[in-house]
Amino acid sequence: MQTECIYCGEEIPQGRLKALPTTKTCVNCSTAAPKKAVTVTKGTGDHTYNDIVVMEHDEYETIFREELRKNTLD
Repeated sequence: MQTECIYCGEEIPQGRLKALPTTKTCVNCSTAAPKKAVTVTKGTGDHTYNDIVVMEHDEYETIFREELRKNTLD
């Protein structure tokens, strides 16, 4: 059984291994930051489609604030 984190090499605590026997990461390396997703329409005419852009929460906030500022100025 894997007892060291594949990212940092630290020992994975036994409690974590008991709860998640197949885990390969320690708690610190497995913690993910919040993500945001935005639906985007691309293409034109018969070739229009929707796509989803997933980004870090901080990046989303920066883009959202910039869009809000632009729309306020218009």
